[in-house]
Amino acid sequence: MDGRGEGAGARLRSFMPLAAMPVMLKLGLLLTLASIFLRIGTVTFGGGFVMVPLIESEVVNGHGWLSHREFVEAFALGQITPGPVLITATFIGYRVAGTLGALVATVSIFLPSLVLTVAAGSSLRRFRANRQVQAFLRGVTPAVVGLLVAAAWSIGRSGIHTWVGLAVAAAAALVL
Repeated sequence: MDGRGEGAGARLRSFMPLAAMPVMLKLGLLLTLASIFLRIGTVTFGGGFVMVPLIESEVVNGHGWLSHREFVEAFALGQITPGPVLITATFIGYRVAGTLGALVATVSIFLPSLVLTVAAGSSLRRFRANRQVQAFLRGVTPAVVGLLVAAAWSIGRSGIHTWVGLAVAAAAALVL
């Protein structure tokens, strides 16, 4: 083999660490994003809106990545898409760590439910008949309602500024 081929390969290998540098610099941040969204995706039960107070607690209060107003605006923007809360996670990941952060946040929030669905899918009939599962569902329902109320409170706090807005929100709550 001639020396030029080896030289080109050596040069390419020397640039590889440079190409990986942006990922390496963000690795801690990406791991934090993954940890937060994996945890939230794992422990929440009852749909995306249950995740809102947990995500806000981490992103706004815990890490200060977004202000409360930015969080509510991101959530409101997500409402025009399918899966608004999960799209909000994608936005947060992008805002915190760019495209790679968006990918990490999205995969992390979807992964727990995907794994659980695949694992439990074949056993669904047995789970539905299981008394312990039924007891769990009866017990978790009030917690889900509480988290939904917390999400409504958090969003309503930022969006209701007039008596008319309050009346519309109250009427909507009564309809539910």
